[in-house]
Amino acid sequence: MIRNLFFSLIGLFGGLWLVWPGISSSKGWECASDIVMNAEKEPTDSISLLESIQRKLKLSSAVSTKTLLKADNLGAMEKFRIVGDACFRF
Repeated sequence: MIRNLFFSLIGLFGGLWLVWPGISSSKGWECASDIVMNAEKEPTDSISLLESIQRKLKLSSAVSTKTLLKADNLGAMEKFRIVGDACFRF
């Protein structure tokens, strides 16, 4: 049973690493946490406004036009994929 769990975890991590190579770097995780934590915050000064614009540009570069058009109806997995593509791909 432990062997099966070990192989499943190795397979899961290996599959994610093939799709998103940056998943093993701390820079990718900092980017993802920045997007998740500051998604709903409104910018209050010029520095936070610039950070907000940079975050939105990074997200929009990882999203297709079709996804942008249906942005209000995105599910949890679509949002997860968008953040993963924006932060974990090189």
